[in-house]
Amino acid sequence: MIESTPSMITSSKAISLGFSKVAQTSIPPKEHIAYNKETQTPTEHGDREDGPFVYDTLQWEDEFHSTGGGPVDSRRLVYALTSDEEDSLSVDTPGGGGRVQREVQAASALAAEDMAKVTRDERAGEEQKKEARIRILTEQEREELEMSEGFQLFLSRTSRVVERTVTTRDALDSFIDYRADADKKDAFDSKEAVRVTHKFVEERWSLGRIVASLDWSPFHPELLLAGYGENQQMASSDPDGVALVWNLNFPGASPEFRLEESSRITSCCFVRFHPHLIVGGTYLGRICLWDNRVNKHTPVQRTTISSNAHTYPVFCAQVVGTQNAHNLISISDDGRMCTWTVDMLAKPIETLELQKPVKSMSLPLNDYNQLVVGADDNRAYLVHRHGSKTGVQSTFESHTGPVTSVHCHPVSGPVDFSNLFLTSSFDYTVKLWSVKEPPKPVYTFEGNIDYILDAQWSPVHPALFAAVDLQGRFDLWNLNNDTEMPTATTWLEKQANLALKRVRWMPSGNTVAIGDNKGQVHIVDINEHLSQPRGDEWNKFVQTVQKMKTTPSWLN
Repeated sequence: MIESTPSMITSSKAISLGFSKVAQTSIPPKEHIAYNKETQTPTEHGDREDGPFVYDTLQWEDEFHSTGGGPVDSRRLVYALTSDEEDSLSVDTPGGGGRVQREVQAASALAAEDMAKVTRDERAGEEQKKEARIRILTEQEREELEMSEGFQLFLSRTSRVVERTVTTRDALDSFIDYRADADKKDAFDSKEAVRVTHKFVEERWSLGRIVASLDWSPFHPELLLAGYGENQQMASSDPDGVALVWNLNFPGASPEFRLEESSRITSCCFVRFHPHLIVGGTYLGRICLWDNRVNKHTPVQRTTISSNAHTYPVFCAQVVGTQNAHNLISISDDGRMCTWTVDMLAKPIETLELQKPVKSMSLPLNDYNQLVVGADDNRAYLVHRHGSKTGVQSTFESHTGPVTSVHCHPVSGPVDFSNLFLTSSFDYTVKLWSVKEPPKPVYTFEGNIDYILDAQWSPVHPALFAAVDLQGRFDLWNLNNDTEMPTATTWLEKQANLALKRVRWMPSGNTVAIGDNKGQVHIVDINEHLSQPRGDEWNKFVQTVQKMKTTPSWLN
């Protein structure tokens, strides 16, 4: 503060400055914040009362000001930062070193000592157990162990694993044990023969539709074609016929392709020798051709309904021939058989009137002139397409109900069984026939209690076939093991009114696809000890067939 003097006022030339004392005033805050804290930790010290210890106001240390300049209250708690930068509470006493802090430190030291003691005891126990387990063998015991069968087997197997791992660069299984595999094969359990891995179903396009046809791609073995009929509860804008291409490598994904047709699909298949083409027959009698390279769901070609082609439902459609000479054969429910050029469906090349209500068809292996058809009149027929005499050549009759499927033996091997074929029927039976020995069957397989809707030979095993029925039952018959009872039987799902309509083997022979009446396609893995043939299966099947032929005729 600067004070003025008379000389400063009277004289404008001489101005003198000076120093004065300044008084400083500290104003306390208006609001005082305090924190109370209680603990219920019992005390063992005699100077503390029983019950909870009540601490006084908790404040920051720089707030502890005595109005009279006296010492800070010894019962005040202060917040202190230790050298380890950890928060701690201590009672600030004039003598220094809070009592609570000392007790906490003592308790921590005691806990650490107890923990160290427990750790030492555990280590000592482990050392004792280790010493008890380790025992040095005598020379005689060591020789006996080295000569034992178990040790020799272990040494042989492990050394072979190491040798395989060192000498190969390929991604092969170095741990495969052929001795163990052989033992497992001998001890095969029929209950482990089949395993349902997953199922294909699409809520809008397949659910509620009957699976009318199944076929595996000859170019991409993981692709499966399924043809569906109409859904009574579908939207008015949805087509009556749908075919979906599923991918076995991506079971949880949507279909690879969706094919549509205004009429429900009664048969469909991949076109052999054309990896992008799919052909199908419809209930109205049309033949449709789809191309998956075209970005649309409808056919790129379809036949017209005329007197020169089909006018009844087409339940049979199959591509036959070779790479350079192949045709499409179709048969409708009225018995008309048409032969088409795959890329030209305007008019059939030739037609043949069988005059039979045909529902199924199959061609013998490597034979493109004759075929076997199954009909609703309880019979199967051998048909010739070309030659001096065409049409029906032989009749096979023994069923007492409509024939639902027919399949010629497809397996090539040391022995030719292409003359054999299977039929299934509404009469609860599957029958084995020979095209060389009409009209009676070679053998009849019984045991089902409902309509058998499909039966198919294995593509790799000469004596193995699969059958499905109206009750949802799936049977595997290995005729070299037993001709009276199936080798394995399973019901895929416990669903009401579940009927299995179609069964198709994957070309590898390890998997089958089964379509039902609810729009589901079940994928079933077959145990390789049942699905894959041994070297002597062909010769054994020759003996099995001869034995079945000696069965009394009244049993067939």
